[in-house]
Formats: sequence, structure tokens, C-alpha cells
Amino acid sequence: MTRVLLGDFGAIVRLGLREVLEDGQLLVAEDAPADEILERLVGTLPDAVVLDLDVAHTPQLARRISERFPAVTIIACSSKRPEMQIFPPFHHGESYVTELTSVSLLEAVDRRNT
Repeated sequence: MTRVLLGDFGAIVRLGLREVLEDGQLLVAEDAPADEILERLVGTLPDAVVLDLDVAHTPQLARRISERFPAVTIIACSSKRPEMQIFPPFHHGESYVTELTSVSLLEAVDRRNT
């Protein structure tokens, strides 16, 4: 089971993400504000973190997370565009953008198990 920390999203987006991640994922924390993400990572030790791509500081936060927690997969999802930015583990903050679908999100979250 993949442990997931879900960042701060609007209520409707959070419900949708929770629905997609329901099977085979364990939400260890959700609605985590950006300024608390690093603290919550220490307390929950997730395998993946899902952040809001539409927040301006998300790329910087993702790089800070990847520096302190290199084994964590970081996925930043947009609620405005059908895309997500993935920061794979052990890639030192490097990322790529791909299409956001329920299948691609699950594959990105579960990448360590494939």
C-alpha cells in the first residue's frame, strides 16, 4: 500500500483526488498547508506527496521536499489544466509535465511499486 500525503486543495478537488486515490493508497495526511508540508512529511513519512500545481510556490516547495526527502515521489496536479508535474524520487528536483488523468495519477503515485 502506497502512503500518500495530500496537500492543500479546494474541497471539491480534494474530494476528487481522494476518490481517485481510494483503492490501494493510504492517505496519511490531507489538506496540508504548504507551510506545514515539511513538518507533516517528518511525522507521516509518505511514499508520495500530491501538491497543487496552480500555487505559485509549488516548484520551490517540491525542490525543498526532494532535497530533504529524496525517496519521496512528488506529484503536482493542476485543477485548471489537465496536466501534472512529476518530480520522481532521487532526481534532485528535476521534473517532467504529463497529462493528468485518473490512471496517470495512480501510476505516478504507485511508481515505486511497479
